[in-house]
Amino acid sequence: MEAQAVDIVEETSTDQLIADQPVLRGRRESDDAMIIDSWLRSGLQYPIYTAECGRPPIRLRPPPSLLLSQNRTILKKLLPQVSILVLADPADSDHIIGWICFEQPEPCCLHFIFVKYNFRRLGFGRMLMDEAGLSEECEVSWRTPALNFFKKHSWTWNPYRSWK
Repeated sequence: MEAQAVDIVEETSTDQLIADQPVLRGRRESDDAMIIDSWLRSGLQYPIYTAECGRPPIRLRPPPSLLLSQNRTILKKLLPQVSILVLADPADSDHIIGWICFEQPEPCCLHFIFVKYNFRRLGFGRMLMDEAGLSEECEVSWRTPALNFFKKHSWTWNPYRSWK
């Protein structure tokens, strides 16, 4: 019983260490699998990509895995052409906490921002946005509810920006 309590305390202190001192770095090729996977898992669950789109729902569903495979192909082409900043654990720079994908200069574009669930609401999204230095008026290529945390920006949606 004591061993479990010690493990929980140590795990919490590790999370606190990460929250206090994350490391910001550029994208590595070894990060691509995690970036693409988290992008697709987060991004494809929201309109316009959901199978039940519109009111009343459109009953014409895409074939199984079509959205996943086609968007994976698009993202693999996109990643080498854009800027990506990665927020990592200070003790292990391969442990990704979050990341942001964007394009500069004008017209700038925020393609996607992602922070792992356990590290949300700790200011990491704001930290990534500040480091990216995007202007107040920029395009967004993927819409998710995370964008509601950045309402002061005058963004416009352009889903075609990620189709390179």
